[in-house]
Amino acid sequence: MNSKVGQGDQEAVTGSDDSSLLIACENEGKKVVRKSFRVPVPSGLVNLIFEGKRHPVKDLSMYGVGLSVTRPDAFAIGSVLEGVQITFPDKSFLVDVRIVHISAYEGDSLLCGMEIVHTHDSGYIDWMTRVMSEIKTSVLSTVTKSS
Repeated sequence: MNSKVGQGDQEAVTGSDDSSLLIACENEGKKVVRKSFRVPVPSGLVNLIFEGKRHPVKDLSMYGVGLSVTRPDAFAIGSVLEGVQITFPDKSFLVDVRIVHISAYEGDSLLCGMEIVHTHDSGYIDWMTRVMSEIKTSVLSTVTKSS
């Protein structure tokens, strides 16, 4: 089943009163608001494969992926990559993504934010719903234990 995701991970808004959703950045005078909660991904658990190159995923949401890149020109911002594979230990999905940003992340590393614009597999939404729930539960239980 082909699925147009149609819900960007980020949306430019002006005059929003819900500052709890604001990302700590302003881009050309527009406030950027995430529609989906991003969760950190344990190292090595999820990878993105494009043109035979494996990129470790740092965080993900239902409609977006953040991955480590080594160069600021690793991908062209605004471009759409077709036939990208997101791999989990026991499942993989084929998606198309739009490059949203490449920015500094934890010191000298870089994070590339990608919006999932099309899914090629019918089970993607159900799978991601379960994975997101499991990771959120794991992250929140870790935070609770350390408090």
